[in-house]
Amino acid sequence: MIVGFEYYLKKGAVKKSRKDVEKAKSLLKKARKRMETADNIQVKDFKLEFVYEAIIELIEALMSLEGYKSYSHEADIAFLRRLNFPENVILKLDEVRRNRHRSKYYGVELKADKTEELIKFCKDIFKKLEDLLENKIKEINP
Repeated sequence: MIVGFEYYLKKGAVKKSRKDVEKAKSLLKKARKRMETADNIQVKDFKLEFVYEAIIELIEALMSLEGYKSYSHEADIAFLRRLNFPENVILKLDEVRRNRHRSKYYGVELKADKTEELIKFCKDIFKKLEDLLENKIKEINP
């Protein structure tokens, strides 16, 4: 369960920093490369890791535009509430986080159909976050 973003600020999992447009641009570029790389990965568990990490990079880019630095993927996901993402999207992304964590750190092999579903979800969210980030960068640097 993802708690509110303010919880992570109080806990120290997110720190206030300076707004950094260049960092956001760099993370956007890196996330795009990661997503391109994911398309060439055949092992579904590894592909899920790549698409998930690309999403986290986009969220952290958006956070940097608002002057935040995160030290927690849960905080990153909670930040989506500030961007008015629906709760069902936030909960689904947290499900992706948990599955990626189980696969990466505990060696759990994920079911192929479930992994494919999560990858598709991530690709859809990636596009929405990418568009949002591009628009926010354009607002700052027209």
